Amino acid sequence: MLRSIARRVGQTLVVLLGVATLVFFALRLIPGDPARVIAPTSSPEVQAEVRRSLGLDQPLGVQYLTYLRDLVTGDFGTSYFFDGSTLGLIGDALPYTLYLVVTALVLGLLVSMPLGALAARHRRAVTDRAVLGFSIVAQSTPNFLIALLGITVLASALSLPTVGYVGPVSLVLPSIALAVSLVGLLTQSIRNNLVTTLDGSLTEALRSRGASVWQIILRHGARLSAVSVTNLLGVQLGFLLGGAVVIEYIFNYPGLGLLTLNAVLRRDYPLIQAITITTALVFVLLNLVIDLSHGYLDPRMRPARRRPARAPRATATVATAGGSAA
Repeated sequence: MLRSIARRVGQTLVVLLGVATLVFFALRLIPGDPARVIAPTSSPEVQAEVRRSLGLDQPLGVQYLTYLRDLVTGDFGTSYFFDGSTLGLIGDALPYTLYLVVTALVLGLLVSMPLGALAARHRRAVTDRAVLGFSIVAQSTPNFLIALLGITVLASALSLPTVGYVGPVSLVLPSIALAVSLVGLLTQSIRNNLVTTLDGSLTEALRSRGASVWQIILRHGARLSAVSVTNLLGVQLGFLLGGAVVIEYIFNYPGLGLLTLNAVLRRDYPLIQAITITTALVFVLLNLVIDLSHGYLDPRMRPARRRPARAPRATATVATAGGSAA
C-alpha cells in the first residue's frame, strides 16, 4: 500500500513538473510582451524598466531556474495586473468553477442514468433509437451554442440570471450548457454497458429465478457499469474544466476559466502558470480519487489480501522399542 502511494505521489510530481515546464516555455514562445501590455503608451526606456522589474530581461535559463525555485518554496508569484498573489486570486475563483463543474456532473448523471437504462431496456426499439439519436446530437452540439440558446430561450422565460453570480440560481444556465455533451456521452456509455450485462449469462440465471429486467438493471447492471462510468468521468473532467473557460466567459461567471482568459489576454505570466499548475493538480487528485473508488464499486478490482502463512503442525513421532517379545 505504501509503495503504491509513493508511486502515485512520484507520478504526480513528474506530471506537475512537466506541466510547469511546458507552460513556462510556451508562454515565452507566444508573441507578445507583458511590458508593452502594462505600459502601452510609455517610452521604450520605461518599458525596459518594467521588463527589468519583472525579471524578464534575464536569460531564459535563469528565469526558468528562478521559476522552479519559487515553485519548490511554494511561491507562485504575484500577478502583473491584479492586486494580490496568484494563489489568492485562484483561491477566490476556484470554488466557483468547482461549483459549476460539480453541478454539471450531477446534472449529467441524473439525466443520463435513466435515459441509458431506458434505452437498454428497450434496445433496438424506437425508444432506443430516439435516445441514441439524442446522445449523438448532444455530443456534437458545441457548448457555447447551448449557452446562447439558453440565454435566448430559458433566461427570459424563467427569469434566470445570465451575468455574474448572485446565488445558486446563477448555476442553472451555465451548468446546463456544460452538461449537455456530458449527458450524451454518459447516456451512450451507460446504455452499452447495460446491454452487455443483459446479454450475459448472469441475466439468464436471474431471469430463471423470476427476476424482472428492471430488477436486473437496477440491482446488477448499475453496479457492473459503475466502474466504466467513473473512468469516463475521470477523462471528462479535463474537458469540463476546459469547457468552463468558454462558458464562464459567455456568462461572465467569476470562476477560474474567466480568470484564465483575462490572464492570457494580458500576458500575465505568473497567473497563467499558477492557474495551469493548480488545474493540473486538481485534475490529477480527482482522478486519483476515482481510481481509489474502483475497489469499492467493484469488489473484483480490490487487491487480494495476503494471508499469513501458517506454521506447519508439529507431528509427534512415536518411538517404539525395537524387537518383538519372544
